[in-house]
Amino acid sequence: MVVLSDESGEILARVWVGHGPYGVLIAAGRVYVTLAHEGALLALRADTLAEIARTATSRQPRGLALKKDRLYVVHLLDTSLRVYDAQTLAPLGAIQIGLQAALAESATLHPDRSRAYVPHQRQHVTNMARLFDNTVFPMVSTLDTEQLRPIRREALALDSVDSPVSMPIAVVLSLDGTRLYTANAVSDDLSVVDLAQGLGVGHVVVGHHPRDLALSPDGKRLYTLNLVSDDISVVDTDTLTVVDTLALAHDPRPAIIQQGERIFFTSRPDKIARDNWIACASCHFNGGSDGQIWLGTNDGARNTPILRGIGGTGPLHWSGDRPNVQSFQKTFTELMGGTGLSQLDLDALAAYLNNLKPFTSPLREPDGALPQAAIEGADVFQRAGCAVCHSPPRFTDQQMHDVGTGEPFHDDPNNIGEKIAERMGTAFDTPSLRELWLTAPYLHDGRAMILRDVLVGFNIDDSHGTTSHLSDAELTALEAFLLALPLTEKEFSELQGK
Repeated sequence: MVVLSDESGEILARVWVGHGPYGVLIAAGRVYVTLAHEGALLALRADTLAEIARTATSRQPRGLALKKDRLYVVHLLDTSLRVYDAQTLAPLGAIQIGLQAALAESATLHPDRSRAYVPHQRQHVTNMARLFDNTVFPMVSTLDTEQLRPIRREALALDSVDSPVSMPIAVVLSLDGTRLYTANAVSDDLSVVDLAQGLGVGHVVVGHHPRDLALSPDGKRLYTLNLVSDDISVVDTDTLTVVDTLALAHDPRPAIIQQGERIFFTSRPDKIARDNWIACASCHFNGGSDGQIWLGTNDGARNTPILRGIGGTGPLHWSGDRPNVQSFQKTFTELMGGTGLSQLDLDALAAYLNNLKPFTSPLREPDGALPQAAIEGADVFQRAGCAVCHSPPRFTDQQMHDVGTGEPFHDDPNNIGEKIAERMGTAFDTPSLRELWLTAPYLHDGRAMILRDVLVGFNIDDSHGTTSHLSDAELTALEAFLLALPLTEKEFSELQGK
């Protein structure tokens, strides 16, 4: 974490807090920090940045909110809002939104009422006839912070309240608490809602991919932090117009990669999606995954794969039916309802995605080195035959294999007593193993909740690696190795030498 002077921008302090710091909140002489990649919440002294307390959270904690002695933490994948004692960080309870909610990064508390507002998507994973406008839905859930429950009648379905928008990601209340401003990251706009009526009263197009917003102390200006256009949009809250744009940084990357990033993160042009409804990032959040198992894909039940690290790993898709990124034109014109990208656009999207790198695992030593258990697990990885298909350094042979997991597993929601069939055969493209620490559930249809299920529970007749003879200690070491991936070039060379 870096502390900056708000006058000069000078770096005043820098301290290591952990892997994936995301939410930061300063109050009463403390700095609260969420560690998204470690599943942890920290309290630091504001003056020295020394750690005071730490507690575990659910998976991928994100934004923070504080009211009196209660600290609220929202979580990305299950969208739960968990409550902690602000002094001790002891857990006090949790609110589960449910109803297929996902991709929540922030929560805003009403100053006078026991209400929390959480923007998120609804991932309609049980939809067996997917179209552009029935797959994901923009929502702001209203939660009762006293009773710790969602209030369904006060939920805001932004596709009905406002014109079609996509991926609500941050909200802020007007000073009098009567209006809710929502930043919609994928459709590049703001929704303004009158809470008393539950109706939209304004809509503002801002910069590319707004991911956060703030209200000025006098309530007259609203600021959106635009991730892709690298700027801040300044909105007049009386006229609901953009009155200024503040540049933040110069992007040194090649223009083709910047263009590809823009295409990936937006739903706004008609060539990408109909009615600004859906984008690549709607499911492949930040180039990763939404953590969902989609039951109604054309191929069968499918676990959303991450896109970080796909460069050099084609073919793509679990069924290996897409040779490269450019072949996803079909997704734009069919599932997303767009008119389709030009070849230049497709090449730009490929350039962006093929340059994404997998995240470093937090399950390493403090200096970043492989733990001893992982080094021992590398030997087990070889002896169990894992490297035959998951060949380093990308940990894929880019081939199709039947590993005994092709039998129907998930129940068909439309046909009681029936399973969802595999429509592309029982062989699957060998996935890269990098970022396993972040991407549970596993296998093509997400049937494996933990790695041990992959290695043992669903490894029938050792068709997915020879693991039946391994001891519990060897399996634990193998898991330690897999969860420590990806490897650095030096680590790969050293292990290869052994």
